[in-house]
This record gives sequence, C-alpha cells and structure tokens, in this order.
Amino acid sequence: MEEIICLLGLLIMIVGLIGSFVPIIPGPFISFLGILLIDSFTSLPISSYAIVMLGALMAIAMAGDYILQIVGVKKLGGGKKAIRGTLIGTLLGMFIPPIGILLGAIIGAFIGAKMEQGSNRQSLKIALGAFFGFMLGTGVKLIYSAYVLYIFTELLLKAYF
Repeated sequence: MEEIICLLGLLIMIVGLIGSFVPIIPGPFISFLGILLIDSFTSLPISSYAIVMLGALMAIAMAGDYILQIVGVKKLGGGKKAIRGTLIGTLLGMFIPPIGILLGAIIGAFIGAKMEQGSNRQSLKIALGAFFGFMLGTGVKLIYSAYVLYIFTELLLKAYF
C-alpha cells in the first residue's frame, strides 16, 4: 500500500512541476500536497521542521509569482495605473487559461502605463517588466516544485535502495 501512496505522491508532484509553467495550476501548492501525502501516509522520514519550511517556502513562491510582476512593472517605470492594469489583466486573464494570465498581465500593464505615460515606447517597456516579472515568478515556482520532487526522490532512494 505504501508503494501506491508513493506513486500517487510522485504523480501529484509531477503535476505540481507542470503547474509551474501552466498559470492556472498552482504548482508549488500541488507539490506541497504531494509531500504532505507522503509524510502523512508513508514511513518515509520527513521531519516536521522540513514540512514547515516547505510550507513557508511554498507560500513565498506563490506570493512571489504575483509580487514579481509588480516589481518588474515598478522597476521599469510603471506607476499605480500600470500596477493596477497588471493585476486586473492577470485576474481577467484567468478566464482564458493558460496563456490569458500572461497576456492579461502584459496587456493590462501596457494599458495602465499608456494611461500614465502616453508614450507607446515607455508603455511597452513597462509591459516588458510585467513579462520579466512573470518569467521570474515562473522560475521561482519551478525551482520550488523541482526541489520538492528532489527531496522526495532522495527520501525514496535512501529508504528502498
């Protein structure tokens, strides 16, 4: 039975890894659920400290995904309207998965920046900041999900080999 749970946990973590790229799937959260499943229903030795730290890192990765878009917009000169445009575009983009979240943030940042700046060139630069923030957030989620999968693989290899 433990092998089935390990296999299910592995599949959940793979879905979490895929979710790092697909905006509609909360990858780090799903990866964390996979490691929680392993911890709760197998004899693999995962410390409570590791679970708490992975939970905290998951929360940071999930929040960072959105915060990094805003930071990208701000760093390239975007103001309040560009930030609001990014957030509104991201929310509206959720209704057109998976590409809608990315395009929504970029278009929202562009429109907000255009309302503030008036310049197409500057607005495009700010929208590019939203894109870079999105890519950085995706990278953070990918690293987290890959790390959880690595921890599981290491535990599995130590326990059975």
